[in-house]
Amino acid sequence: MEKTMLYKLSGWFKKFRKYIVRYKNGSFHLSSLNNSPVTVIESFDKMPFCKHDKAKKKLSADTIFFKAFFYYCNPEEDLWMFVSGLNFKQNVLMKNLYEKEIPVEYHFINLHFKNKNIASKSTINGLVVKNNTWSMFKAGHSISEYHFKNSEEKNITIYFTDRWLEKQKASNPLYGNSKLTNFFDSKNNYILLDEEDRAYESIYEDLIILAKKESGENWIKGAKKHIDEILTCFINKINTETIEKNHFHLSDKDRKNVQQIEKYISDHLFGDFPGIEKIAAKVGVSPTKAKSDFKSIHNKTLLQYFSSQQMQIANQLLLENKQTVKEVANLLGYENASKFSAAFKKQFGYNPSSVLLNEN
Repeated sequence: MEKTMLYKLSGWFKKFRKYIVRYKNGSFHLSSLNNSPVTVIESFDKMPFCKHDKAKKKLSADTIFFKAFFYYCNPEEDLWMFVSGLNFKQNVLMKNLYEKEIPVEYHFINLHFKNKNIASKSTINGLVVKNNTWSMFKAGHSISEYHFKNSEEKNITIYFTDRWLEKQKASNPLYGNSKLTNFFDSKNNYILLDEEDRAYESIYEDLIILAKKESGENWIKGAKKHIDEILTCFINKINTETIEKNHFHLSDKDRKNVQQIEKYISDHLFGDFPGIEKIAAKVGVSPTKAKSDFKSIHNKTLLQYFSSQQMQIANQLLLENKQTVKEVANLLGYENASKFSAAFKKQFGYNPSSVLLNEN
């Protein structure tokens, strides 16, 4: 980093030192400078009770707010990765600040895993985040993250610039032919995507083992391999799940309405489908908009989503071996066990009775 940049960075921390930690409305507000990976590292380094092992490229802290660590590496020019773990002891609002005099060039993709159910109420920029979520932000648009007391979180964060992305597009068709381009061409500044596959946690564990065991070139080489894997997974995900371009153009208000629809459906899974008109009325939008916006996010109709969520509950109930197939069918509002079994098989590819047989 140039001397002028270091001077500006030093001046920022001196000016905003009193704002790094504040308490307001029942939560601690912790601020960091998010212009680049370097400014993030420097922000944590300036926090009270933070230890920075530059040889191992590791930051750790054990404060009244949280116990946390993160490893970092810079395997290529304009490319960084953080691997972090946090255990929140208090309600914490993480505020990302940006200094106008320091360049803001880094976009980032984050894959986060929440270990406790209460963490499902965490928010990013005011939108509720589920336990396992991909998020991607254009440079300068990650504003805030809210975390509840006793929540635990693991993260893999990859930072990159436009320069780095253009190089990938020139050398790898996956980048140039993906819906990533649709996102960067849109006015929307971020993406949030649910992730149901728990296999990604093994990548996280591999990275932690690698960071602890290796250093220098071995750490960088291993990290780069996993970065390529994660980015490939993310691009494939948005290509297959984010079908409609409209997904990238929904406003925050529209996305919050979709989350309200999700919650309403989740609260009414035991019984018949409530109906599109009733769902839309509860959220305060037209049935047409409810259907369109919901499909833009989930690539499913409201009825398909409702049925899918019902079958997830059914599978769990059968795995617990506490109800018969007929009892589960009745709980979910099916007229008879045969119709329920047909819906179950359509989703999972096998009959619900086979779940009970496998458990016995």
